[in-house]
Amino acid sequence: MKRHQALTNLSREHHQSLRLAKKCIDTAARAVPEHCQALCEEIVSSFDQEWDRHFHNEEITIFDITAGMDGKIHELGLQLTEEHERMRDMARRMSDGDTSCAILEQFGVLLRDHTRMEERELFPLVEQTFSAGQMETIGTRT
Repeated sequence: MKRHQALTNLSREHHQSLRLAKKCIDTAARAVPEHCQALCEEIVSSFDQEWDRHFHNEEITIFDITAGMDGKIHELGLQLTEEHERMRDMARRMSDGDTSCAILEQFGVLLRDHTRMEERELFPLVEQTFSAGQMETIGTRT
């Protein structure tokens, strides 16, 4: 899908998110505790630099703007921000030692569904609704 230039970096990162989500779901489905633990540890080691950085970029470039809007785009912004917090909480739980296949599956499913919603619902609304200046802000900060 062709994206506005300002959203291309975030969309590329979404491709990585979907790959990680699939890996989480597939690893959890095999139910080998050592494999789940290893992937949870991998997520924890990269979470701040990759995933939380991505979440923060979306929050300051997109969700801060959608917070002042009405309708579906506002609702999506609230929901997706809450999902960021849920994933941050899951990463904290992994860091604190919960490296079970269950949390890995929950993280993978939420990450997959979240990413799809941003790509399929949020980004088209952003492209339709945001001003040129707002789009430029996204492009320069991501």
